[in-house]
Formats: sequence, structure tokens, C-alpha cells
Amino acid sequence: MWRDSRCSSCGIVREKDTGGGSAEPVLLLADGGSSDFRIVVSSSASPSERRGAEELQRFLEEICGARLPVVTDEDPISQHEIVLGDSAHLRQLGVEVDFDELGDEGFVIRTSPPHLVIAGGRKRGTMYGVYAFLEEHLGCRWFTSRVSHIPLMGRLGIGHIEDRQVPLLEYRDVYYLDARDPDWAARNRVNGTWTLTEEHGGKVTFHPFGHSFYALIPPDEFFKSHPEWFSLVDGERTTTGKYSRAAQLCLTNEEMTQQAIRTVKEWIGEHPEADFISVSQNDGRGGWCECEKCAALEEREGGAHSAPIINFVNRIAEAVAEDNPGMLIDTLTYSYSWRAPRTMKVHPNVVIRLVTGPYPRGEPACSAHAFEDVKCYANADLREAIRDWSRITGRLYVWDYIVNFRQYLLPFPNIHTLGPNIRYLVENGVRGIFEQGSGDVMVSDMAELKAYLSAKLLWNPDYDEEIGMGEFLSAYYGKAAGKIREYLEMLREEVAGGDYYTSHMQLFNPHVDVPYLTPDVLARSRVLLEVAEGIVANDPEVLKRVRRLRLSLDYIKLSMAERLVALLDEGEGQQSVLDWYDCSKAGFFSAAEELGVENWRATCYAGNSMEDFRTRLDSTRGIGKDDPGGS
Repeated sequence: MWRDSRCSSCGIVREKDTGGGSAEPVLLLADGGSSDFRIVVSSSASPSERRGAEELQRFLEEICGARLPVVTDEDPISQHEIVLGDSAHLRQLGVEVDFDELGDEGFVIRTSPPHLVIAGGRKRGTMYGVYAFLEEHLGCRWFTSRVSHIPLMGRLGIGHIEDRQVPLLEYRDVYYLDARDPDWAARNRVNGTWTLTEEHGGKVTFHPFGHSFYALIPPDEFFKSHPEWFSLVDGERTTTGKYSRAAQLCLTNEEMTQQAIRTVKEWIGEHPEADFISVSQNDGRGGWCECEKCAALEEREGGAHSAPIINFVNRIAEAVAEDNPGMLIDTLTYSYSWRAPRTMKVHPNVVIRLVTGPYPRGEPACSAHAFEDVKCYANADLREAIRDWSRITGRLYVWDYIVNFRQYLLPFPNIHTLGPNIRYLVENGVRGIFEQGSGDVMVSDMAELKAYLSAKLLWNPDYDEEIGMGEFLSAYYGKAAGKIREYLEMLREEVAGGDYYTSHMQLFNPHVDVPYLTPDVLARSRVLLEVAEGIVANDPEVLKRVRRLRLSLDYIKLSMAERLVALLDEGEGQQSVLDWYDCSKAGFFSAAEELGVENWRATCYAGNSMEDFRTRLDSTRGIGKDDPGGS
């Protein structure tokens, strides 16, 4: 049984023996609430190493009832110790650890009877080693910021452990609202979350985070005096591009480049915490400069609109490296700039962040099928972009969209692609991944599960997501886990096994009548979630989670009914349908308020709140009345 972390731990008694089935443990850490061990850190331990010691003390006490003292290596070495990080005691034990090879985040977990060693990089490695020991060797899990599994063990023994881990990805971030909890992020070894503090090991920091051209060269400050610094579009220097979005800069203008270099150097001085300075194109699909010099550079590079961008950021990186050789310049390849230049190379201090959409030949990458699936033509541009950018840079990151921004409440069954996609990216040389979900609101389709699986896969791309999903569902949905899994499996089968010409899933899809939500799937979904509600009817917290999931079906029902209501003819039967519509709306919005669902789509869109959605549906209700235009 799994329980919320606010409750007492469940009554499972389990011993983790990694010694190949030995009857007696190599180390007996505790028995009957008592322990001979203590936790040792260096007197000069980093904030994250001290936190690791405190976390180990806390969770071991939860697991076995024994509170191990935490001391520094200024105390003489004792007979039974858990040695954390590089310290005088580690050296006295003669345990060799190659800290240079482990870097900032790698670690080793090693039994050296009668001691246990957990040692890694001072920045985050030792702390990560503590969490790995608790998770992978003792069975702890931190599913969400509020739901975890901490086993109880009256007798806590461990077998032989020889565990070394160094992450393949140097940057790992999961953008869901609950995943921004710093404790959850640290425990699941995510290093890009904005809320991480020094004691959590700090964070990988960008300044700004992206889309920075107009922060670099503000139009209010420079357009009037230097219009030639901005894009030439259709023969006119402008700050406004397609769809009334911002245009870009004239990236071959030498005066503008020198001003940009001065600004970047100022940013570096103002933000010493930054690992990356982001010099990135503005958001939007167009607005690149069409002047003679920019166009000529693009033509020489095979027509790639990214060529002026790479030339520009290379210049900045080269200038910055004179005084700050370790500072990295980050730039997005996004929308119009997705294609790599033909002959140019990327400066070693430039990081390319490739975004998984949109692409000029169609919609953004497809979430229904894995990136590597060559049958999915919707991902062909992305595969080409990854291949071409990997050819010209050794430091490729990916900004991956994993949610439908236009309809957070619509089922978006992409869980089965999370693992294959991360593995594909790593296999193709990607060194950092930002998984963007619904980081602006709490509720979207299976947000907590997707955040958890993404975090585990970013640390270890070979993580078994099927096992992880089973563990999560058991913890989060309790006795209803089986029915929720049936529901998710049904959606996966419908999407993954569907017609490749109709079953793509796009992150900006505004339509509710998607191909995978057939009448049969919707009917079966309703039954499964109704049964799930009944199973956990006496568990208010779990019932709320199931009801929140079921709200998606009510959202679909009302969205489809909206169209039917608009087509109703006056006459017999109309009023009964309208009354049903009003009743269904009242129930839906009452449930949404009770369950804390405040938005039905991303907050960057106008009319994103549930109140806005209610207004839209109410206007449909007016059709057929005395006021044919609705209200």
C-alpha cells in the first residue's frame, strides 16, 4: 500500500540485499530502532552535502526508527560510519574515489565494511548519491511534492553495493508546476528547476531564459536612432513580424553586433550566477531580416535562416571568451531557424537549444509517435534538424514540448513516447533537455505522472518507465490504480496503433474531436473512470485525483455539445436538450472549482480561465432564444 507523505509510513517490512541473495547483510544499519552507525561529513562540506546528511538522517529515521547522529570529520573515525563526500575519514578508510571523473553530479555508493561510503561531486553529486541510495537500494520514492513512499523496516540491512553513476545529460529540467517544488526536484535529480537553492545544489541558470533579442537591443531605446539594426521585412525596417509578433534583428549589422557584445558583457557582470547567457531570437514564426547581407549569408549556407544567427552568436562568444573563457552563450533554433547552416561551425562556447516545433512544413513535432519512428512523417523535420545540428556542434540541447497548450484538459496520451524520445535524443548527442509541460497551471492531463517519469528518464534514459508508471499509479490512485492504468493503456493503444495519417498529436491542436477519442474510447473511458471513482469513494484525497482526471471527459462532452446546441432547431425536444446542457455546465464548473481547476488552456492564450470557458459556453446557450446572437 502507498500513502501520502503527510501520513504515517505504510507497514511494509523489507530488506534490500544487493549481495546476490546472502542470508546475512553485509552491513546492518539498524535493528529494532537502534543503530551503531553515524553519518560523517567534512567540516568544509558544501551546502548540498550538509543537506544530504540531514536528508539521510531524516529518511533513515522514518524507515527504521533510528536517528543516526551527524558529525564532521574533525571527530576521530569510529567503527561504523556512513561517510558522505570527500573527507579525512574517506582517506583514512583508503577508499579511492576519482572525483574529477565524477564531475559535479556523479557519485559512488560503496560498501567498505564496516562502513558505507556515498561520495560524489561537492556541487550536487554527494547529495544525489544519498537520494540514489535511499531510492534504489532502500525503496524510497518521491512521486510528487506531496505523495511519496517511504518503507518501514524493523531490521535494516544491506548487501554488497558497488554503484557508480554519472548522468549522461548535463542539463535536466521538467517544467510542470508541481515539479518546481525544490525538494521534489533535488530528490529526483533535476538540476534546472528555477526554485532550487544553494542547499539543493543550486541550479543550471540561464539569463535570460530565451527569446532575448529585444532585451539585448531594446526597440524603445534603439529603433528610432538605429532602424538599420532591426529586420528589413518586405522592404521596411520593422519591429513587428508575422501575426503581430516581434520581428528580429539585422544580425549582420556590425554596429548592432558591437552593442550586443557590450550588453552581454554587462549581463555577465550583473548575473554572476548565470551558467548561460541567452542570445536568442524573438518568439514567433517570422520576422527575419531580408537585407542584402543577411540574405547573401543565408544563400551561401544553403538557404538556412539560422546562418545569420550562428554567425552573430559566434561573434559574441568569441568576444566574451577573452575575459570569461568558461561562459556559455545559448541560442534557440526555433521555427524559421530550425535548419542548420551548410558549412558553418558553432563556436565551442555556444550551446544550441533546438526546439521541437513548430516547423515550416507543417505543425510541431508529433507527440503520438516516437521521434525515431520513420513512419511518422510529422517528425521528419525534427529528425533532420537533430542530425544536422549534431554535425556542426558538440553541445546540443533540446527544448521539448510534451503538452497540448491549447487544451490542458484534453487527454494527451504521450506517456509511451517520453522514454523513446529521451533515449533517441541522447543517442544522437544531445547533452541537455528541457521538458516543457504545463508549468503555468497545476492541472493538465496526467501532469504529475509525466513530470515524474520525465525526471527519472532524464537522469537515466534506460529507466524502466513501465515499472515507474505502475509504482506511481499505485501511490497516487491507490486501489483505483488498475482502472486508471486500463484507461491509459486504452488511449495508448488507440494512438500508437492508429492510422499514421490521422493519429498525430500536436501541441497547439485547438480541436476536441481528435481521431483517437472515438465514440467507443469515450464510452469505455467513462465506464472505467466511473468504476475508479466508486473504488476510492471512501478515500477523499484519492477520489479528488480520480475526479480531476474524469473532468477531462466532461470537458469533451461540453465542447462537443456546444456545437450540437448551436445547430438545434426550434421545436419539440429543443428545450430538454438545452436544459441538459445547462445542468451539465453547472455540474462541470462546480466540480472544477471544488477540484482547484482554474484554467482550461495555457495562460499565454486569451480567454484561458475556466470563467472564460464558461462565458464561451453560455454564449452558445443563447442561440435559439429570442436573441439569436447569444449573449
